[in-house]
Amino acid sequence: MATGLRRYVRSVAAALGPAVDTAAVHPDHPASACLALTGRLRWFPGRDVVFTWDAERGWAAELHTRATGVLRVLRYHGIDVLPEPEAVAAFHRGLFRAELPGRPDRPLGGDAREVFARLAGYAVPRHRAAPVHLCGVSTRKPGPA
Repeated sequence: MATGLRRYVRSVAAALGPAVDTAAVHPDHPASACLALTGRLRWFPGRDVVFTWDAERGWAAELHTRATGVLRVLRYHGIDVLPEPEAVAAFHRGLFRAELPGRPDRPLGGDAREVFARLAGYAVPRHRAAPVHLCGVSTRKPGPA
């Protein structure tokens, strides 16, 4: 499951492209991930935006305050706790265009066994994802100098 979660988060980060500053994956129970984004929302210019994921609620857009470190949920992606990476990218685009994508209320928890089975599908490489930093370490392999 850990490999599947890492590859899923890498795929999401690749779909978001340069909008991702850093990414962290926590595969232990409860599994979660965090993508720190580079942009700021017009209506919250002093706050960092973070996308968080967990197996119960899926993706959420949250505001982070550096002074307190507190995260506040703005919007949830939707019902599917493991949407395709491009769907997460569309959620991001809508949020930064002030379209209020997704939903304001926390979705009902997903079936953990189903989520883990779907994550296992990401453990098998489908394609080469672009290099993304996970926990501050680049996934790009060093080439010849």
